[in-house]
Amino acid sequence: MKEYTYSIFGKIWYRYINIILTAFLLLYTVSSLYMFFQNWYYIFLALLNVLIVILINNFYINSYKHFPFLVFIDDKGISCSNFFLSRKKIRINYEDISGISGGMFTGWNLRPVYIYDAKQGIKIGFFTHGKFKELLKTVLQNINEDVYNELLARMKELNRLK
Repeated sequence: MKEYTYSIFGKIWYRYINIILTAFLLLYTVSSLYMFFQNWYYIFLALLNVLIVILINNFYINSYKHFPFLVFIDDKGISCSNFFLSRKKIRINYEDISGISGGMFTGWNLRPVYIYDAKQGIKIGFFTHGKFKELLKTVLQNINEDVYNELLARMKELNRLK
């Protein structure tokens, strides 16, 4: 059984950086609203800040639901725990993986990779940096051939587009 977890910096970044960003953006929004009474076009900056706050927090709320911070793999599957403010534990067997998306499979290496289990209706995600590249490699080596071939075809299509 192999354990995967994020570094201290990664845990802070993926769990708490949105709180700091939201605080700064809301302060900037308040100052833009104050300036709106002097020049009307500052309302656009305020609206842009509110939109950015909504987008950032939407991403983080999604990541809190689907991103485990402690992952164990063995020869049968993946066990996930340490979700944000949750004690849930998830187990996905390799043969139950119905799809993998995101990250390099969509042409954006910095985006998270999501693993789907249609049998249980589960989706987990993780960023593929550090040890998590090895986790993705292990998952790809153990998934069903149909899912693997689908991913391979998608990667070939992405290469043709470039």
